[in-house]
Amino acid sequence: MNSLRSPIYVWQLPVRLFHWINALAITILFITGLYIAHPVLAPQGEATLHFVMGRVRFWHGITSFVFSANLMFRAYWFWAGNDYARFGFWRPGFLRDALKTVRYYCFISKEHSLNAGHNSIAQLMYFIFVWLGGCMMILTGLTMRGGGDPQGIWQSLLGWIVPGLGGEYQVRSLHRLISWGFSIFVLGHLYMVFRQDILDDDGTVSSMLNGYKFELVNSEGIKKDDALNNKKSHVK
Repeated sequence: MNSLRSPIYVWQLPVRLFHWINALAITILFITGLYIAHPVLAPQGEATLHFVMGRVRFWHGITSFVFSANLMFRAYWFWAGNDYARFGFWRPGFLRDALKTVRYYCFISKEHSLNAGHNSIAQLMYFIFVWLGGCMMILTGLTMRGGGDPQGIWQSLLGWIVPGLGGEYQVRSLHRLISWGFSIFVLGHLYMVFRQDILDDDGTVSSMLNGYKFELVNSEGIKKDDALNNKKSHVK
């Protein structure tokens, strides 16, 4: 029986917009954050005539608010979007599927579960780095911003974080540590996406542009090995 490929609409436009805005925001935040921590430009003369650090901090701050708003929108779309916009840590067999996927990505096993949306490891990585890590970056970032304005709103709302973590140095160190965690996440994400697209030929990379992935079906229109039966519908 011949195998065919059938397009399936997975990523709605809001999810795709979130992805690319998030990618751009993380890139800008990481680069500007590196400069703030280790300024490599040393213009000569009066600082007010150059204001390099001020501009870098300005764009870091603006982008951080874009990142925060984008994350809040994605939280809303978790409920408003289709089935693929949601995570399913609570579904039966999630951990078993995650271990199988790890073995597949580490070249230990050739078998892995096929998913039209995010697989178990992708869901776990997004939850740890984008959601938990993103929220921690927002809180620690706003806490450091509040330190420069003792009478401001961020200091009044988040001032407790500094003594709670043991001091400003600890807050800044945690902020930097998570930022490097994001870089690891990005590298892992790129590896898994391109590997998936090349080996399974399911349109993983292009799906974040047009929303469509491909599933295997036989010549009678039945899904091969029932590989994608974990989804009840393509779009709500």
